[in-house]
Parts: sequence; C-alpha cells; structure tokens
Amino acid sequence: MTPTSQAAPRNQALTVLLLALLLGLQPVTTDLYLPALPALTQSFGASMVQVQLTLTALLLAFGASQLVWGPLSDQWGRRPVLLGGIAVYIITATAATLAPNIESLIAARALQGVAMGACVMAARAVIRDLYEPVQGAKVMSQALSGLGMIACVCVPIGGVLTDLFGWRWALTSLVLFALLTGTLIYLTFEESLQQRNP
Repeated sequence: MTPTSQAAPRNQALTVLLLALLLGLQPVTTDLYLPALPALTQSFGASMVQVQLTLTALLLAFGASQLVWGPLSDQWGRRPVLLGGIAVYIITATAATLAPNIESLIAARALQGVAMGACVMAARAVIRDLYEPVQGAKVMSQALSGLGMIACVCVPIGGVLTDLFGWRWALTSLVLFALLTGTLIYLTFEESLQQRNP
C-alpha cells in the first residue's frame, strides 16, 4: 500500500489542522513568552542572563531531543510519541507556570523543550508516512501557513496577557494550547506508521 493510498480515506483538512497545531507549538512556546521576560526579572529578582537561560535551555533541549525522538517514533509509532510528548509538555508547562524561583523555571522550560521536540519531530514524520513527496509538500505548505498565522499572533497575545494579568497567565496560555492540541490528537489521530522499525 502506498503512502498516497493510505492517506486517501483520511480527512486532509483535519490532518493539516493537526500538523499546524503541532508545528505551532514552537512559536507558541517561544514567541508568546518573549513579552514576559522583563516581568520575570522583576518577579524573581533575577538577572536578564538568568531569564534568557529559560529560553536558551528550551531551544537547546528542543534541538538535541529530536535526535532521540526520531528513532523512538520509528520503533514505537507516531501516536505514542505524540501523546507522550504532549502530555509531558502539559506537565512541564504547568510546572513553569507555577515555578517558585528562576532555577525551577529554567529546569521546567528545558524539559518543555524536550517534549516540544517530540511533537514537532513526529508531526513532520507523519507527512512522510501519509503522502508521496509532491502531495506531502503541498500538505506541509498548508500546515506551515497555519503555523505562520499562529506565529503572527503569539507576541501580541503574550504582551496583552502579561500586561493585563502577569507573566504566569502568559505561560498558562501555553498549557491551554497544548491541552487543545492533545485532545484533538487523542480523539482524531490514528497511527500513521504502517511498518515499525525495531
């Protein structure tokens, strides 16, 4: 069975939506958080270098973790990695929201980066599973359009939430976004990997 024939019965619009949300985790996690950085320095009495570590640690963990998540998703399947990744993301995003000090926030954000790596990596792998290269490129372009729209609103939303309610509410929005994405994955996404590689 070819990837195209596997994808035929699937709702492509739903697939594009799920991919856009999964890929959108990256700008939501980074860009929406940027307006809150000055407030963090005041809240924790931390230096700007310490506050910037909350972003640096996340990005380093995000990049490195994909080297691990790729082989694991080939062995276990995309759905377990996606569900596990989004669950850990929700837990770590909640921990970041409730962090009592800057050190706890840095640790939570690093683990959040690991979980984000699972989601973004698996989302890209799903396209390869379901579609031939030409069709896959079209689906990816549509998903990236959704990603672009998400990225455009992240900084303004983060700024408004931080100004009106404080930085913890800006981070709470990450939890809500991940809950929505995870619920849609759980309810609608079926395993896309037809042959696992042990």
